[in-house]
Amino acid sequence: MKKLIILALFIISLNIANASEDNSLVNLENSWSVQNLNANFKLQKFSSCGNFEEVTKKFIKDYFEINPGWGMYRWGVMPLDDVMTVDKAADSNQWVTSEVKSPSSTVEVKPVSDYSSTNIQVAWVDESEIIKTDWKYIYFYNNKNHKVYILSKNEDEKYDIIKTINVPGSYSNPELFIWQNKLIITATKYSNANYNYYWFNRATKSIVVAYDTTDINNLKIDKFYQTDGDIMKSRKIWDYVYIISKTDFNFPYHNFYGPMIKNVQTLNDTKLNADMEAKRLLPRKSELRPTDIAREQNVSVRWKKIPYNLTSDYDSKCVDIEYLIPDRETMKKYNFTPSYVTVSAINIANPKEEIKTKLLFGDVSEIHMSTDSLYITSSLYTNYNFSCPVIQCFRAPCPTLPCAMPFYSSWENTLIHKYSINKNIISYKATTIVAGTPLNQYSMDESSWYFRIVTSVNYPERYTSLFILDKDLKVTGSLSNIAKWETFQSSRFIQDKLYLVTFQQIDQLFVINVVDPTKPEILWELKIPGYSTYLHPYNSDYLIGLGYDTKTNQWWGTQNNGVKVDLYNISDFANPKQTYTLTLGWAGSSSEALSNPRLFTWQSSKKLLFLPATLYINASDYSTSYRNIDVFQWSLAINIDKDIWIKEKARVTHIDPTWLEQERTKECATYANVDTTPECEKIIWGWEYCPPVSQYIPTYCYQSSPIWEYLANKIWDYNNSFVIRNLYLDNLWLTVSNDKIQINDTSTGFGKVGEVEMK
Repeated sequence: MKKLIILALFIISLNIANASEDNSLVNLENSWSVQNLNANFKLQKFSSCGNFEEVTKKFIKDYFEINPGWGMYRWGVMPLDDVMTVDKAADSNQWVTSEVKSPSSTVEVKPVSDYSSTNIQVAWVDESEIIKTDWKYIYFYNNKNHKVYILSKNEDEKYDIIKTINVPGSYSNPELFIWQNKLIITATKYSNANYNYYWFNRATKSIVVAYDTTDINNLKIDKFYQTDGDIMKSRKIWDYVYIISKTDFNFPYHNFYGPMIKNVQTLNDTKLNADMEAKRLLPRKSELRPTDIAREQNVSVRWKKIPYNLTSDYDSKCVDIEYLIPDRETMKKYNFTPSYVTVSAINIANPKEEIKTKLLFGDVSEIHMSTDSLYITSSLYTNYNFSCPVIQCFRAPCPTLPCAMPFYSSWENTLIHKYSINKNIISYKATTIVAGTPLNQYSMDESSWYFRIVTSVNYPERYTSLFILDKDLKVTGSLSNIAKWETFQSSRFIQDKLYLVTFQQIDQLFVINVVDPTKPEILWELKIPGYSTYLHPYNSDYLIGLGYDTKTNQWWGTQNNGVKVDLYNISDFANPKQTYTLTLGWAGSSSEALSNPRLFTWQSSKKLLFLPATLYINASDYSTSYRNIDVFQWSLAINIDKDIWIKEKARVTHIDPTWLEQERTKECATYANVDTTPECEKIIWGWEYCPPVSQYIPTYCYQSSPIWEYLANKIWDYNNSFVIRNLYLDNLWLTVSNDKIQINDTSTGFGKVGEVEMK
């Protein structure tokens, strides 16, 4: 155990030195897009490091001359780090794996046949989450305590925390993967130690730590890996975890021009030539992995070698970088923002295997990953000139008025790069550009080597489009002008059908046949109140929709009015029907699952949906409709039975209201001496005007106000008690917050049978 702690201490104290195909032309086959997409985007490779430097310098000059204000904020180079060293390892107290309670060797955990996994988009392509279970253990990253907890059952069939892993405070948004006795923690690390004001710095790192959990009593660090940049996306396919990192740039404004330079429009070529060296520009990576070969063991703790090998290198050789740098004319048309995108392939089954990386000099906003392919998308915008609405004048002379509502419009496009994936071999295949931008990862799908993507545009008209691309990213079929002037809300590809939701004042659910990639067609439009932001298959004949109900407010506008769960019968694709619907809460209600489908926990065997939600109850009349008089922060158990109903079965909250009235009384006492006498004024026509009292007294202090109105206004003070995740293991329903994990039994009326405090 001591060796483990020493090694763990060593890792986080490392001052990591990060010393450490055919190009496809842009597809312009859509006649309507030729006018807007008349650019030749394709990925190229540098012929040498010298070529890399020359292309980079030319790009900087071109971009600066086209966008003179941009140089202060964008672009930069990366200073070299020092060689990786061990610094005060014995005094570091970060990233310690501490033993809380070891499970007894006599405890036999009863196998679980039905347990929850992360709700993912593509089968066999796992997505990271803050909680994972393999039924034997539960792994949970707690944001409040900044720890990873490992829980297991004890002799009494209750859950105990058996291990904790302290995550360093500099690590942001840690998430987890698990796979065959492996625990993988991913995070983005921030460190002011490497900060440099003018240049891009190495302060931001993508971190991967892999543990061997074969012996839960003695966790072993299999691998520690870091590369420059923020983690944008991550996926796992079988034994490999794929990390997509992004490194932005900041142009060193004062290094090149400023008050001491006579011509601020001219770059300092001497400084530029000195800084634009490949060794300074390329992102770097470092990797710590175990080795049994004595000559490879180059890591020491307290002057004693340990069986690990440390390597540090560039993410890519110059000649292996695939890059996209448009010419001057193209950059004038598109808002092109370059960055480094690093794709890292990490073998978690074999920690001794070297991590392979692929470097793209481009950008990333969203990805889609299948078991064979990776699609990296980024947004390109064409900015139009300043516009001002015309104000009509019906009587001469017409006054000259300032622009009351100026706006800058833009045309949206999506750049798509395709890579093939075969374990740690990542190969570039093709590039194209399509009009519009996808909403999220569920806007994209791959089937039989065809890539399908739904995009929307907002100017000069608002509409949604579907593109179907072949293996070379050439458009084989498309639909445009879907639901004109409506907002794209959600989509889901299920086999050879696309289900698409748009919204203006009512929800339109489109059923689109994509079985023929050359001729997609709309089969039906179902119009219902509200809209769905996420669609989930119930079975082959039914579809669950999760979103918002809507209502008309006092200004005759449309606003959200509660969280809504729908069930659609899609057995007849030409005539889908809404079979059941349930609305939860009133205006202001929400669920994180509406924007993060990983929180959608569906136990199909019991037809139960577990959903975290914050539900408000509003005052009933229009004049006070934005006054929340009650609130529920719960996890809901909702029964969705295609033959009967959608019905709420149970609610679980972790908020303790015991001291609520005492807290309200204490706060409201501070308003006891407020002068409520209005100051009235005589108006020239003789009547008197008495304006409202100037000092505001919250409505939850009114004697007629229920205590729950106070909670509705203070709900975020209890955010650590919010139920943020759900798990199920056979009949057990686990509701998870930062304060505790509560265990409920779905077979006995959903009653509480235990809890574990997160200490």
